[in-house]
Amino acid sequence: MVFVNPSMNYRDLIDQLSSKTGRSKKETKELLGVAVEKLTEQLSEGRGVSIPDLGTFTTKTTEKKKVYNPHYEDYIMVPPKRTVEFSPSACLKESVKFSEGGGDECKKYV
Repeated sequence: MVFVNPSMNYRDLIDQLSSKTGRSKKETKELLGVAVEKLTEQLSEGRGVSIPDLGTFTTKTTEKKKVYNPHYEDYIMVPPKRTVEFSPSACLKESVKFSEGGGDECKKYV
């Protein structure tokens, strides 16, 4: 029986990126930190980010709405807010669709 880890944590990602690129774990951690920082910066300014073969991150603003609060048995207004949306690329969808292999055409940027 083969054990499959259901998810990858931050440390695992750093380890794998470090071994794949030949950079130190410290450098890899710094680069990933800068990438996440820039992604967050763009999204907080309301701009989208598109990463080839991964997908597109965008923001969406919800309208204010009236909702019922059963605890107080009254309606309250929920203010508008921005949320992050992710739309996976066709390559990512294709890669995920096949549990074993598949999706090799998406590795052209690696």
